[in-house]
Amino acid sequence: MNYFLKGANIVVLANKHNPTIASKEWATQKGIITEEIKNFTHTPVFSLIETENFIFVVDPDRLQISVKKTFPQNLSELPNIVKRYIEQLPETPYLAIGLNFIYHLNLEKGLERFFSPNTDKFKKIFSEPYQIGGTIRFKFENFLVRLNIQPTKENNKFIGDFNFHYDTEKLEEMKKILGMYFKVKDKAESILKELNND
Repeated sequence: MNYFLKGANIVVLANKHNPTIASKEWATQKGIITEEIKNFTHTPVFSLIETENFIFVVDPDRLQISVKKTFPQNLSELPNIVKRYIEQLPETPYLAIGLNFIYHLNLEKGLERFFSPNTDKFKKIFSEPYQIGGTIRFKFENFLVRLNIQPTKENNKFIGDFNFHYDTEKLEEMKKILGMYFKVKDKAESILKELNND
């Protein structure tokens, strides 16, 4: 199976983030964002900072930092940006962290063999060709993981969206989770490799 990483982001949920703090000047002065800021929006309800390689959005419920290009150096920097942010705001009532990876997949054999549908019934109900997607929830270490696989318009091409969710209110534990970033990414990719193996 062919797959490639199309997108990655980290989400930090909180009882109340304060978007008014996350200004362009604050993020630069505190060393959270080290690249030149290309675009910036700052309102009482959300803040957006965009650089060449990252999009940083904070609203009262969540902080989300996404890579714009999935280069190895950007993937390495992503958890560091989140770590610098949470270290600057240790008093924020954090709730959870999510490590998210979005892959484009080419599943030559499709997903039917995993979900084992009644193909005769499916052919009767749905016009052909039809494609099957699905959501799988499982645990990996202390993460609750959701893998959502959805078909695209092209045959045997899918989007695989992983969310590795970890509930914690503790800053040190959150930093430990950020240190597992590549271990989690490796787990996602080992699952994708297995999906097309018999």
